[in-house]
Amino acid sequence: MGEKMKNNTAVANQMQVPQAVLDFRKQFPIFEKQVHLANNSKGALSHAVIAAHKEYLDSWMHEGAPWGLWVSKQEALRAAFAKMIGAQTHEVAVCPSATLGLATVASCFDYKKRSALAFDDFSFPSVTYLWHAQTMRGAQIRRVHADGKNEIPVEAFDHVFDERLQFLSVAHVCYKNGHRMDLPKLARRCHNVGALFVVDDYQSCGSRLLNVKEADIDVLITGTVKFLLGSAGVALMYVREELLEELHPTITGWFGQENPNDFQVERHVEAKDARRFQNGTPAIPSVYDSLAGLTLVETIGLEAIGHWIDSLTAQLTARLCEEGFVLSTPLDPAKRGPQVAIRSHDPVEAVRELARQNIIATSRDNNIRVAFHYYNTPGDIEALIDAIKKLKGLMLVKQ
Repeated sequence: MGEKMKNNTAVANQMQVPQAVLDFRKQFPIFEKQVHLANNSKGALSHAVIAAHKEYLDSWMHEGAPWGLWVSKQEALRAAFAKMIGAQTHEVAVCPSATLGLATVASCFDYKKRSALAFDDFSFPSVTYLWHAQTMRGAQIRRVHADGKNEIPVEAFDHVFDERLQFLSVAHVCYKNGHRMDLPKLARRCHNVGALFVVDDYQSCGSRLLNVKEADIDVLITGTVKFLLGSAGVALMYVREELLEELHPTITGWFGQENPNDFQVERHVEAKDARRFQNGTPAIPSVYDSLAGLTLVETIGLEAIGHWIDSLTAQLTARLCEEGFVLSTPLDPAKRGPQVAIRSHDPVEAVRELARQNIIATSRDNNIRVAFHYYNTPGDIEALIDAIKKLKGLMLVKQ
């Protein structure tokens, strides 16, 4: 471990970091040499995920094609995710990506009766491309823009709600600036006009508690690559069971059938539960990795994880303001997720410079983006502050 890393650890210990955090941190090898703050892009690799990946490779090497074992891992992932979000296993589907999962849901809609769909400008572009493409099927697009504070209050959605709205799709947390939506309030507005409420939780899931029943969400999509500490190639989707009678996807595959092993070409028999939203052969290595990551998150619990992340986010926000740096993330804790966005004149070069100082961050929309997990410490905050103070000419600073 370098001298700088040792100093950061010393600072963390002086700030009375819970032993559970320090123990959790030891499970992620990257912290031996670097400070990982890019959790909004990719969670750190753990020993548990390394072991799970090896378990998959061993099963392949020694058993050849143990599909029953591999499919059982996918079913375990469905069950674990359902428990995490307060749902039932039959309401969860495993998809290859968030976009394809939502595309499968979108294929269920007939836009002749309800012609409109709406989304916010903080939605991830991949999702918005999908919604724009629905115009070729007769949909009309309604967009909700940010205000002068670069926020989207609930009231900004009022103009999209009427009897023609098929569904509203929102990003729980914005990928650009960390802005967080008030989901229960939006859900009520949707349901008051008979529209469905679709939530992209990719930028938040695993960083705080979210009960889909309490939030009254109809469809939720997320991925395991970020705060769930898994691999790319796995998306997890919740579809409220009351919708299963009316949603019948035309995008499907053999894993969306009631019996995937009923090999025949005479008919299409969709699964009775949310498995109908699954498609072709799953990414088995990523399923192994993602189940291990999700299990690791469960060992701590989302309540403890959310509390610690919120604490670190508040500390970083205060320190950045003290030093005069400019934030794009809302200062109100009720309006922000796990990500902090710091304004930069050249964020790409700033991220490169941080990497040279062993700080891993990402950039978007003229911002340096950082996000915490349960393995981060106040020492990481001070390491980041020290590093960005050296980025002369690259950062916006209040005069």
